[in-house]
Amino acid sequence: MMDSQIRLQVLWIDDEWEKQKDLIGEAEHFDIDIIPAASHQEGMEILESESNNFHAVILDAKVKLNKESKKADLTGLRASRDRLIEINQTQYLPSFIFTGQPDYLDSAMFRESYGDFFVKGSDNKKLYQAIKVAASKSEEMKVKMEFPEAFKCFEKGILNSKSKGLFIEIVNNLRNSDYRKKNINVQRDFLESIYLALNDPFPCIPNFCFSNGRPNQEWCTIFMEDRLVKDRNGNSEKLNKDIPKDIKGAFRKIKESTNGYSHLSEEDLVKIPFIANAYSIMEILGWMPSFIEEHYKNYI
Repeated sequence: MMDSQIRLQVLWIDDEWEKQKDLIGEAEHFDIDIIPAASHQEGMEILESESNNFHAVILDAKVKLNKESKKADLTGLRASRDRLIEINQTQYLPSFIFTGQPDYLDSAMFRESYGDFFVKGSDNKKLYQAIKVAASKSEEMKVKMEFPEAFKCFEKGILNSKSKGLFIEIVNNLRNSDYRKKNINVQRDFLESIYLALNDPFPCIPNFCFSNGRPNQEWCTIFMEDRLVKDRNGNSEKLNKDIPKDIKGAFRKIKESTNGYSHLSEEDLVKIPFIANAYSIMEILGWMPSFIEEHYKNYI
C-alpha cells in the first residue's frame, strides 16, 4: 500500500461537480487532490495538457459531452472511456465510474458495458481506497515510494516530466539489473536535463555554457563545482554559492562516467559505473530542492 505522505492528483469529470464540491475537501484528507471538469471535452483538454501529472480519472455515468451540451448522458462517459483506452496504450492511467444515477445502479447492461462502479455518498471511501491501490501499481508510483526524497524535485516542479521519465527508466534499469552501456546513455541524458533546468527556468548556469540548446557538459560541471568557467570568447563566470563537496563530486562523477564509455557497444555491461551513477543522481536530486528554494524560490 502507498505511503500516506504521497499525494495523488485525480481528474474528476462531472457536470454537477460544483453541487458536490465537498468531495474535493473530503478527498484531501485521504491525500488525494481532485481537479474537476464539467464535461468530457473540458476534462480531456486538462488531461492532454497535464497528462503526466494525473494518477487516475473519476468519471460520472451521465456527463455532458462538451461545454455547449444541453444535457448529460452516456455519450460523454463513452467518449471519455474510449479516449482513456487510447491513453492507456502508452501510459498507465486507471479510471473509475462514480455515480449517483439510480437508473444505473441495478442495470446489468450498464455493468456489462462499463464494469463495476462506485455509488456517490455510500462508496466514497471505497473509491479513495481503490484509487490508491490502482495508483500504487504504476511505474511512477513504485519509484516514488522507493525513493521519495529523490522524487521531490518532480513534485515541486523543479524538473519536468521528460526528466521524470528518464529517472523512472534509470530506476527500472537498476531494479532489473540491466547494466548495458545503452542505459548509461540515459544517465547522461538525465544529467543534461538537470543542467538545462539549472539554466531555464532557474537562472543558475550561464547561457554561454550552452550551444544550440545543448549543455556543454564540461563547462556546466565546472560551474557546478563552483570553479571559474571560461568559454572561447572570453566569457567567464563562477557560481559563488555554497555547494557540498559530495554534491560537486557527484556532478563530476556522473559527467566523467557517462562520457567515458563511448567506445563500448550498446550491449556491453557496465555494472559498477551504472550503479554508482544511479545513486550519485539520487544524491543530487535529494540536494536540489533545498538549493533551489534557497536561491531561486521565486522561480518555482
